Amino acid sequence: MHRQPSAIDPARPRRHHPAPRWSHAVGLLAVTAALAALAACAAPPASVAGERAIVFPVAARVTYSDTFGAARSGGRSHEGQDLMAAKHTPVVAAVDGTVTSLNWSNSGLSGNSLTITDADGWRYVYIHLNNDWPGTDDGSNVYERAFADGIAKGQKVKAGEIVGFVGDSGNAESTGAHLHFEIRRPDGSVINAYSSLRASKAYVRTEALRIADAPTGALDAVARGGGSVDVSGWALDAHANTPVKVSVYVGGNPVRTVTANGDRPDIGAAFGRGSAHGFVAAAVVAPPGAQVCAIAHSLGGGGSTRLGCGIAG
Repeated sequence: MHRQPSAIDPARPRRHHPAPRWSHAVGLLAVTAALAALAACAAPPASVAGERAIVFPVAARVTYSDTFGAARSGGRSHEGQDLMAAKHTPVVAAVDGTVTSLNWSNSGLSGNSLTITDADGWRYVYIHLNNDWPGTDDGSNVYERAFADGIAKGQKVKAGEIVGFVGDSGNAESTGAHLHFEIRRPDGSVINAYSSLRASKAYVRTEALRIADAPTGALDAVARGGGSVDVSGWALDAHANTPVKVSVYVGGNPVRTVTANGDRPDIGAAFGRGSAHGFVAAAVVAPPGAQVCAIAHSLGGGGSTRLGCGIAG
């Protein structure tokens, strides 16, 4: 499918709202509203040795008990807390920080996982993120079902921002869906996260806050050329004029990331923030009929933007 370049009327600059997703956004507003009341009760100051002031990492009520140090297969000791929740339940950043590692794989103990590191060097580890189509245990492992839009290694995030979804990937396939959550010191050694979780507050950033921090922009065209497509458009960070990164997903999986620094005089005229905000991802391999989407990454965290999707002709 071809999309015509978006005409920008300088007199009517508009903010692009991301195209609706099939996914975990369904019911998320209800989750956010339900947790808003809980968020009114702020977490008490950290008082236990090693306790960290965090946002509770699952955006729903969960069941868990202190299993830190419990025996696990292979003679291992359990180094986290298992937060039992339904598959596809959103998980959120426990702190402001940066995604310093991300594993997208069905194999190994952890399966789909990520680590967020805060300004003090403490690490917050999320393990067994989702790898299934809703209602199945198919292990299809599509990226956008494991990780929220824009989440990638190096991405900045804000506390309460959705970063992924509960699942059973890795060695959790034979157990109930859950998030295995760890807290590690800057030197990599692990602490028991139980007291931090018990003292945490429930908080999910609202859609209004996400929109306030998310880039604006548009997917202009998905143009077939031989066995590949050229994907083009523009993107502008919510707060800074620095060019943002844009990832191209094919069939829900990221295949290319480019920088939106191409010359777009129309964007400069419309927003008054310079013209270096266009992007082109050339020769992206996409089979006919595949969904092709563009996601703009926020520079400072808080939420990224799905600029739009097209069908590879």
